[in-house]
This record gives sequence, C-alpha cells and structure tokens, in this order.
Amino acid sequence: MAKQEPQINRFSWAIRASPVLAALILAALWIAGVPSPVPDLRFSAPVVARPGSTVGLRAWQLDEDDEGYTVVDSPPVVVELRNAAGMPLARTELRASLVHGREGELSIPTGLDETLSLVALADIDGQEVSVTRSLYVRGGITSRLPSGRSVTAFQAYELGPIRLLDSRRDVELLDPRAEEGACVPDLRCMLSVWVGDDDLRVRLRSIVGVQTDPDAVLPSNGFARFPIVVSGTEGRIDVEGLDPNGAVLAAREVRLPLVPGGIVARASARADRVHVDWQQLGERGAVLVDVFEGRRWVRALSLSPDDPYLSAPGPGVWRLQIRADLFSDNTAGVTSFVVDDPAGPDRARAAAAAVLENARRRGLDPLALTILDGALPEAAGDDAIRALFAVPNFEVVALGSGMSSRLGVDEDLELAQERRRWQAAAVILLIGVIVGAFLLRVELAAR
Repeated sequence: MAKQEPQINRFSWAIRASPVLAALILAALWIAGVPSPVPDLRFSAPVVARPGSTVGLRAWQLDEDDEGYTVVDSPPVVVELRNAAGMPLARTELRASLVHGREGELSIPTGLDETLSLVALADIDGQEVSVTRSLYVRGGITSRLPSGRSVTAFQAYELGPIRLLDSRRDVELLDPRAEEGACVPDLRCMLSVWVGDDDLRVRLRSIVGVQTDPDAVLPSNGFARFPIVVSGTEGRIDVEGLDPNGAVLAAREVRLPLVPGGIVARASARADRVHVDWQQLGERGAVLVDVFEGRRWVRALSLSPDDPYLSAPGPGVWRLQIRADLFSDNTAGVTSFVVDDPAGPDRARAAAAAVLENARRRGLDPLALTILDGALPEAAGDDAIRALFAVPNFEVVALGSGMSSRLGVDEDLELAQERRRWQAAAVILLIGVIVGAFLLRVELAAR
C-alpha cells in the first residue's frame, strides 16, 4: 500500500486537471464555431435568357449598424457572364440605385445555347466577395418564375353573374375591370366597364367600402370609366346597366382586387420614352422599376418623381413592376404598355395577342378575342388596351430576396463544426477512459 502512495501523488495533478482540460476543449470548440465575418452580399438575377437580349440585375449588402439593426449597403458590384470553363463572355458594372443597392442590365451575346454562370463580384472592406448564379441561355426559352399575390379571400377579384332585371331586354355584356390590376385602399384607381355595342348607360353602386360618383356614365367606344377609392380591407360594388330613361336593365356584383399598402402604377409610351406615374401612401418617393418581356426580367432601374421617364425598350408589349424597396414584391404596382411596331400589328392587336398568350392556363379573355376578330372599333384602342391589361396586372413576378454570398460559406462552416464536435467528443472520451483506467488500477493495487 505504501508503494502506491508516490504513484498516486505523481498523477493526482493530472486527475485534478482533467475537468479543466475538458472545459478548455469545449471552450475552444465554441470559439471555433463562431462564423467568420463574411459580408452578406445579395445578388438577384434571372434564371433564363435569350441570346441577344438583356437580363435585369440587382445586388446589395445586408449589414448591421451599431445598434444591431439590419441596414442595406451599396458596395460597388461588377457582374460577369462566364461559360463552363470560367471564361468571361460579358461584363457590366452595376450603377447605384436611387432606393437600395445596385442595379443594371447585362447584354447576352448572340449565338449562345448553353448553361452559363452570372458572377457578382464586390470588394467589401478589403475582402473579395462573390455570388454565382446559373443562367440558362436558349433561343425561345420562357421564364417559369412564380407569379401571383398573397391576398385574403376578401381582397381577391370576384365577378358575379349578370342579373337581368328587365325581361323585355337582354344584356349580354357587362364586364368591369380594375385597370391597374388591383386597387390600393385610400388611393384612386380606375374601373373600366366594357359593354360592347349595347346602348346602355353605366352606373356604380357601392355595396361595401367604395367611394364613387353616383351619376351614370355614357360609354365611349364601348367602355365606361370610373375613378373609385376603396376604404378598408374589402371593396364590393354593383355595376348597373341602364336604359336611356334611367331604368336598370341588368346588374353585376364585383369584388374588387385589393393590395393593402401597395402602389398604384400607370405607364404610357410616347416616341422613344415611357412615362411612369405612380401613387403610394405617404410621401411619394423614388421607386425600383423592373422591366419584363412576358415573364423574362430584362432591365432593372429606379425612378424619382422628378424624372419619371425611362427609355422605350423597343417594339412590343412590356410590363413594369414598381416597388418601394427590395423586399416588397407582394405590394408592387404592375402596369403594362405597348411600344408601336411599324412592321407589326397595331397596338391593340399586339396587346390582345400577349394577353391570350399569358392566359393559356386560366382561360381566354373575351375582349382579346373580340380585338383579334376585328370586331372592336379602331377608336376604342386605348380604352381596350387599358382594360386588357387589368387581369395580368394583378399578378406579380416574384424576384425573391436574392442569393447570398454566405450560402456556401455557412454550409462549409457547419460541416467543419460538425467534425470539430466529433473530435472534441473523442478527446473528452479518451481523457475519461484514461482517468478511469488509472483510478481502477490504483483501486485494484490497493486491495
């Protein structure tokens, strides 16, 4: 027994230090798990493009201020189009936005038919940061970006049947449409009612939450237009068709599409410029404008109320989405316009063809069919175009929150941290086994 005392004393320090050693290992594991300060650069870009076209681009940095609040910064960003071998095919430097981040467009070279990469490059606090996105370039390719809005059942467009109130006269057409696609509570929007060739006057009667002129309107070229304002979270009206004597012949109830807190937008193309008009609650400020051809995102810019013009993108049918900031896809204002094509169909027929192409999954638009059949007076062109775009203008193409430069880094850090956990557990287990074996040996020797 006496011979074991020096041996026990010799290793007693190691036994006493083993809990401290385990604690140090756990502390080192915790410190190693703290992520490195990789800047959070966000990059938003399309997934598909056609050769010879352009793609819209946006980039921004998410950071925190001294109080821990999230802020949006605008570091200089260069975007390169690269092939599978990493060779740059095109390059652009994004310009500073009037609202948030950086914006611009990149021209896709002709003759391409392959999968490429869009790489956003930035130097943030002396650190090189990049974000990479795939881009599928094909001739005739179409975008499958999701579209729509999140609204309640009381804010979705709902059209009731025509109710005939005079059996002596048949009314076949009473088609109300919100020209801006959706109304925003407390902001003015325009309701267009298509009555065709019927000799009718049109009157609106509020059922829930709609302010409108109670007087009847005589349609012009088959369309009656009404300025309306919705108050609250639901708007319902009765659209009434009257005979020349003021007797109600037919009525139709409509629940107006609503986007609370949204933007009401309108656009008109004149010569080589497009004038954009928008309304928003509160002070009217600069907005982000994204230009689409169909669902393909082709340009990104920003406009101020002092200079609400953009250059015309070329002949065809175009769509604008107007946002107050980078994170408000659902409340964006949507407006469409037509740029004349001297070698193509007139503006109304071009708009009708685009609407029918867009409506394949939802059913055909009778107004578009009437235009393509040549049954609409030429003088009704502008009114018809405004009414045509009402349904597709309700939908928003979601651009999302952008891809982050931290995405791959966070995954790598998590894998490395998982390895460290197993290594630390193995070392602590080994220490426990060694200490336990030593104590067992001492106990056996003491017997």
